[in-house]
Amino acid sequence: MLTRLLIVDEAFVTRGRGVLLSPRFTADGRQGPLRVRLRRPDGQEREARAEVEVSHTRGTLPPYAMLRLPELTVEDVPSGTEVWVVP
Repeated sequence: MLTRLLIVDEAFVTRGRGVLLSPRFTADGRQGPLRVRLRRPDGQEREARAEVEVSHTRGTLPPYAMLRLPELTVEDVPSGTEVWVVP
């Protein structure tokens, strides 16, 4: 069963490969590489490799993270794209 991780507000380029996606999310133990399925607003789907990057710590609360798609470009991930974790 797939689990929706986020709906993309924005994909943007930073240092490093690929693109980072916002919004950030609570990591809840997710770390390292993942396989994800992207469902674009136009109905197209594709799988991609993703990396969870923990960028903010919050004391005893789970840290905030962002998702990097190292093999894709900003054009590959338009706003409104759903990101689902593939088990």
